[in-house]
Amino acid sequence: MTGGDNQRYLGWTLVALSAVAWSTAGFFTRLIEKDVWTILFWRGFFGGCTFALMIAVQSRGKVIRAYGSLGPMGLVLALNCGLGMIAFIGSLMLTSVADVYVIYATVPFITAGVAWLILRERATWSMLAASAVAIAGVIVTLTGASFGGSFLGQFVALLMILSMALMAVILRWKRDIPLLPALGLASWITAFITFWFCDPFAVSARDLSLLAVFGVTQSALGLVLFSLGSSPPPRRHCSPHSMSPSPLWGCGSLSVRCQVPTRGAPSCSPPSSAISQSRCADLS
Repeated sequence: MTGGDNQRYLGWTLVALSAVAWSTAGFFTRLIEKDVWTILFWRGFFGGCTFALMIAVQSRGKVIRAYGSLGPMGLVLALNCGLGMIAFIGSLMLTSVADVYVIYATVPFITAGVAWLILRERATWSMLAASAVAIAGVIVTLTGASFGGSFLGQFVALLMILSMALMAVILRWKRDIPLLPALGLASWITAFITFWFCDPFAVSARDLSLLAVFGVTQSALGLVLFSLGSSPPPRRHCSPHSMSPSPLWGCGSLSVRCQVPTRGAPSCSPPSSAISQSRCADLS
C-alpha cells in the first residue's frame, strides 16, 4: 500500500468519524425543547469556545494572532461554514430528520460539480452513477413534500448541501488556510447572527447542559474531523457522511415513528406535531 493510499484511507476514516459526530444533530434538535435560534446560538457559542481553547493550545495563547492570519479566503470559508450551520440545524427543525439526510445524499454530486467548476476536477463514471441514484431518491422524497412546512425544510437542506460542497472545495483549493481559526470564526458568526432572534438566557439548566454537549461534540468535533479528512483525497470522495445514521438517532432514540405518505418516500416524524409546528413558527 502506497503513502497516497494511506492518506486517502485516513481521509475517508476521518470523514466517516465526522459522520458519527454530525449524526447526533437530529437527536439533539428533537431532545432540546427550545426554538431553532436559541439552539443555534448556544451551539455556536459552545462550539466557538471549544475552538478557542484548541487554538490557544495550538498557538500557545496567541489566539488573536491566529484569527488575524485567516486572510480573505479564510474569511469566506468561515462565513460559508457559519451560514451552513444555520441551514443545517434549521432544516432539521423544519422537516423530518430522514428527509434532511436523504437530501444530504446528493453532497457527493454537488461537491463534484463545484470542484469541476472551480478546480476542473473530473468525476469518475462510477461516481456519477452513484450520484444519479442519490438524486433519484431525493426527487422521490420531494414528490411528497407539502408547501409551507416540509418543503421549506427541504429547500433549506439544499442550501446546506451547497455550503458543505463549497467548504470541501475551498479546503482543497486553499490548503494554507488556518483550519481551527476558520472553523472557530464560523461558530462565532453563527452565534452572532442568531443572537438577535432569540432570548438566549431563557433556557433551563438541563437544556443548557445538552446545548453544551451539542456544541462541543456535534459542531466542533464534527467540523474538525470533516475538515481534516477533506484535505487528502479528491472532494468527490469526501462525503460518506451522506450515509450517516442520523435518522436512526432521531427515530430510534426519541420514539419518532416512520410514516409512509400517500406520495413520496418514507419519512420520520414525531408522534405529536405540536413541537415541530411551534419551532417552524419560531424560525419564521
